[in-house]
Amino acid sequence: MSWIKRITQGFSYALFLIVTVTGLLEMVFRILPTSDSLMVQTVNSENPIIRFRESRDVTKQIGFNFQHVNVKHINNHGFASDKEFQNKELQTKPVIAVIGDSYVEALQVQNKDTFHAMLDEDLENYDIYPIGMSGSPLSQYLAFSKYAAEQFSPELYVFLIIANDFDESFKEVRRAQGFHYFNEYGGLTLVEYEPSLLKRLARRSAFLGYLHLDLKITAQLQRISPKEIKTNDTQSNARIEFLVKGRVAIDRFFDGVKNISETSNVIILLDGDRNSIYSGLKQRDFNKPVNILFDELGALLKDIPRVDVVDLHNIFQSDWASNNAKFNYDYDYHWNERGHAVAARALRDKINDLRF
Repeated sequence: MSWIKRITQGFSYALFLIVTVTGLLEMVFRILPTSDSLMVQTVNSENPIIRFRESRDVTKQIGFNFQHVNVKHINNHGFASDKEFQNKELQTKPVIAVIGDSYVEALQVQNKDTFHAMLDEDLENYDIYPIGMSGSPLSQYLAFSKYAAEQFSPELYVFLIIANDFDESFKEVRRAQGFHYFNEYGGLTLVEYEPSLLKRLARRSAFLGYLHLDLKITAQLQRISPKEIKTNDTQSNARIEFLVKGRVAIDRFFDGVKNISETSNVIILLDGDRNSIYSGLKQRDFNKPVNILFDELGALLKDIPRVDVVDLHNIFQSDWASNNAKFNYDYDYHWNERGHAVAARALRDKINDLRF
């Protein structure tokens, strides 16, 4: 047998094994409750707001071992909610728009257990419309608010602010496709998104979906890759840069909220420093620069008429002191059902107090 024939046979056998194993894996993972692709739609100048493919149910598991599985409904506007949105000409109730990122999207809990769904059930005279997408920073929140104004004319806007919303409002920190970022002129710049052919094909594979969506293989590889050794100087510089960018983002978000407040009420909901609460601290840990930004943002926004700030830190701390029950999962820092319930009560109480 010639060496060319041996190589050909070896290659054919290897290809057979790859195809067979891949096919078997695909069959197995189609049986398992792997996460479905949320199918982000094209984002461009004609469709500038990032959204999912509308009107469908998707399976989402948190982690990799199939112990935490949810079925989430994507509504008629492409957001994770059982609530179907009505454009302003068809509305029968005033609208409250709840704007945020993965905490509003809330893939970790069932739609009915999100803080905005609980709020919608409690406030019978209002329709609560959650507009949230994982990865959204302050800059994207303003883009969402413009979309909400055009589509729904909300009477109240609620913005949920979390720790990574500040510096990630700039492309040089996190250039994710489909999102708006603050530019050098104080406005917003859109990074367009068009799903590639490879991504479209991968959306149809249960095995590839498991690797990407559930196992998060890219992040796992980055975690085991060699890390740059950080000196005290580099850590200090990173802290300073974070605060500088965060303060610029706060200033621009402040301007956007001030404009919104001229025609609508606004509530700013600040996430608590839950790890500090669990560690027994009585206030936010100001050794973490993000807590400095939380404090500065809250103080700044309180000076705007028709804008109210709800800091969940003290609310979480009070509940923790009484019940000693965490507001997030041990394996995922997003709010669990309890976290959403506590946030819903705090927001409902504030809205009832306002009586706008």
